[in-house]
Amino acid sequence: MDEETLITIMAVLIVLASFLSIALTKLKLPSLVGFLVAGIIIANYIDIPDGSHDVISIFSNLGLIMLMFAIGMEIDLKKMKIQGKFAILIAVVQIPTMLFVGIIAGSIMGFSSVQSITLGAILSGASTAVVLAVLKTNNVLDQNKMDILVLVMIIEDISQVIMISVLTPMMQGDSLSTDSLIVLIIKIVIFMVVCSTLGLKIMPRILDWVYERSNDELISLFCIGILFVIALLANISGLSVAIGAFLTGVMVGMSRPKHIVEHYIDPLKSLFMAMFFISVGMEVSVDSLVNNIPMIITIYLIFATFMFIAVNIGYWVANGEGLSGWISAASMCTMGEFAFIISKQALDYNLYDQSMYSSIVGAAIVSMFMLPFLVSSANKSYSAIGKICPSPLKKAAGFLTTERDLMYRGLTFASRRSKERFRKALTNAVFLVLLIVLIEIGFFFAYDPLSQWLTKNFGAEEYTWRLLILFVNIAVLLEPCRRLAKFLRFTFYFVEKGKKQLSSWNRDEQLPPNFFENFSALAVGAFITVTIVIFVPNGIDNFTHIIILLVVLALTVIAQGVKYKKGSATNAAPNVPASASKPVSEQPKEETKEEEKSE
Repeated sequence: MDEETLITIMAVLIVLASFLSIALTKLKLPSLVGFLVAGIIIANYIDIPDGSHDVISIFSNLGLIMLMFAIGMEIDLKKMKIQGKFAILIAVVQIPTMLFVGIIAGSIMGFSSVQSITLGAILSGASTAVVLAVLKTNNVLDQNKMDILVLVMIIEDISQVIMISVLTPMMQGDSLSTDSLIVLIIKIVIFMVVCSTLGLKIMPRILDWVYERSNDELISLFCIGILFVIALLANISGLSVAIGAFLTGVMVGMSRPKHIVEHYIDPLKSLFMAMFFISVGMEVSVDSLVNNIPMIITIYLIFATFMFIAVNIGYWVANGEGLSGWISAASMCTMGEFAFIISKQALDYNLYDQSMYSSIVGAAIVSMFMLPFLVSSANKSYSAIGKICPSPLKKAAGFLTTERDLMYRGLTFASRRSKERFRKALTNAVFLVLLIVLIEIGFFFAYDPLSQWLTKNFGAEEYTWRLLILFVNIAVLLEPCRRLAKFLRFTFYFVEKGKKQLSSWNRDEQLPPNFFENFSALAVGAFITVTIVIFVPNGIDNFTHIIILLVVLALTVIAQGVKYKKGSATNAAPNVPASASKPVSEQPKEETKEEEKSE
């Protein structure tokens, strides 16, 4: 390509994108929308020279690398450890909810399992840049509450990076043999483990050492060089370059020259990020947008409705203020940058066709257009919903809120040892949920090749081997689900503790037996296990699933009965200790015993 053509392409792209971004900013919309619209206009109404798409593709990849690098640098792991507890509780509710909603919605629409999981990953995050721009314009939240939202969206970014890592072999699964797929998964695991352990521990020290022996320009250049090296290694490992760029950003963000690097790469980042979003828009045809308006509206309504509900529930679980949760939930109803990244990758791997890709981009654009109106009207809608909410619903919400307040009251009056254990249990619960998801993804991919291999080498029917794999799946999943149920039991303990504290102030109040003492972690864990296994596609009919569910629950009841007879059952003490009516300061020994029983 000659020099004149290159300059022509750059001039058209940048000038048109800048003009549209300035115009849309007047409408209180972020510049990102202008880049997307510019791409759509260029692809559909402007003739560009031959070979332009190759140049735009190169700049688009550079833009993706710079975008992910910038997102990674925004992540402050130390700050998250100190201030992120509230945000983690919100994210723990919101992210799995949106992932599950996407999977269910995709299944209802007739998508394959991988397409449904990909849709869930697309819907599970909001756009940090767009949310902050709209919030600052409308001034509806103070800085502290905005910082909490930023932390929530950072956790979303981290989770979506993990999702991309998991989805990459899934997207390529149909085009790879079983051996090649296994090799690809092993390479991805090795790359992620090395980067997340050695890289995060050693690379920041190397950058600090180089910074002490160089100047600002050289350290910035060195970091950009490291960025492309790790992005290349990610690509060689079978991952998207976006993963390598993101991890490099996290490494640089943990080093001393972080702010210097941000300052020097900011103009470069702005240029190439604009090119990335322009290229995303150029993949969309106007005819495809028009023909898929029902799908665009459907995806947007699914995303906005359930994101709003999930964030509100997250705030409620975290004991946040109702109005702040409402406004924050409205603020997060815009699809994030990862929606474009994941959908573009799905298009490149032919997982999604042009129609579905256009629908996702269209829904994202609609969400960005709608966000200012949702945020500006959040206060009024909160007042209105309080007036029109039906009385039974208000009573149910009041009961649940009372139970939540009792849990937090119990946590307030618990010993320091109990508080520390609860924090550790909450962290473990997050990792258990992630472990359960990874286990089920592994078994999802194992059913077909493993059952076929067993049939080929050992005979018997494939369906028989699928049943055997299903029982192995249940056995592997039972322990993490049991531990998750133990965390729920520990939570109920604090609810009971809050009730006891209230009864110590009102001595005439009679308390029922402790619920947590009658809570069987094994039975609840078994129920969670079988429920998860039933929802994961495995080629086994629903009637067989129901029979297996009944068998597993019956075995659980028998096992619990055996434990009860031996005197080690958790429900062996149905009565409330006499110390329940004593002030907290008078019952340290009884409290310690109950804490041990609750675990």
